[in-house]
Amino acid sequence: MSSSGRKLRVLASCAVLLLAALAVACNGFFVDPVLTSMAVNTLSSTNLVNVGDTVQLQATGTYDDNSHKNLTGTATWSVTSGSNLVSVTAGLVKALAVTPAGSSATVQAAAQSSNGTVVSGTLNITVGQSTSLTLTSNPASPISLTTSPASTPISFTASLNGTDKTSSTTFTSSNSAIISITSGSSSGTIAGTTGTVTITGTDSTDNATGTLQITVNP
Repeated sequence: MSSSGRKLRVLASCAVLLLAALAVACNGFFVDPVLTSMAVNTLSSTNLVNVGDTVQLQATGTYDDNSHKNLTGTATWSVTSGSNLVSVTAGLVKALAVTPAGSSATVQAAAQSSNGTVVSGTLNITVGQSTSLTLTSNPASPISLTTSPASTPISFTASLNGTDKTSSTTFTSSNSAIISITSGSSSGTIAGTTGTVTITGTDSTDNATGTLQITVNP
């Protein structure tokens, strides 16, 4: 074999080795980022009032290189609690039931990272209308005995999801020496003792309750 032939073979072998080294080096430089956390959120309300109402959720992954990616279409979605209340497909949550009102379901999005670990995130969904009454008083807290002495009338109102429920609500006082409420009425009197009292309202038609704290000062 001529010397030129041997040189060509040596050069070809060196070229192959060089390309292999470059491939290994490049593979080390371009490592897939590792998914470290998952966030589930939505721009819409997470309260589904009626059966059939829907809300679209989004899953966003955060990686170890501080990058972010929308994983809504590739994540595995599931309802981890309250599967009788909602269903989820590709992040679209649908209300199956809305009673008892105010019940909560948990929706999860999960994805496998490049290192084999499974990363997930959750979001709570509320179904039905709230069962918490909003109570108000007139005069409102804090009350001064200087301007509203003993025997001054006080009245209460109750609302549920913006609807007046005063007529169907029963009000009670935790301390009648501070605020005394006439049985079966939405009114009472300031009794003359200072302190803080809790007024509780119970709506018999919607099985809703609420509380209001009133402070009476000298």
